[in-house]
Amino acid sequence: MSKKNIWTNDVCDMLKDRAMTSNAISYKLQENHRYAPHARKVTLVLRGDKERFRELGKVSVDSSTRRDSHNVSLWGLKRIQYSDSYPYCPIGEFI
Repeated sequence: MSKKNIWTNDVCDMLKDRAMTSNAISYKLQENHRYAPHARKVTLVLRGDKERFRELGKVSVDSSTRRDSHNVSLWGLKRIQYSDSYPYCPIGEFI
């Protein structure tokens, strides 16, 4: 694993509790990392790590800087099944 994307280990731990949007992951990483990735980078890096992560779909979010809501990626761990509605809690594991 690249040392510059070491934050993906923290994302793995976060996604054990519930699925999260790339925006939520970015904000949560800011608590522990001095140079946390922005939401777009989170999406690009997690898409490249198909061994551990999967994109569950897109969800609509509001933004204070945009007039309209926009869609962001919803992420989960590859081996865990999540509920279809917020807060996207785990409901089982894939075998």
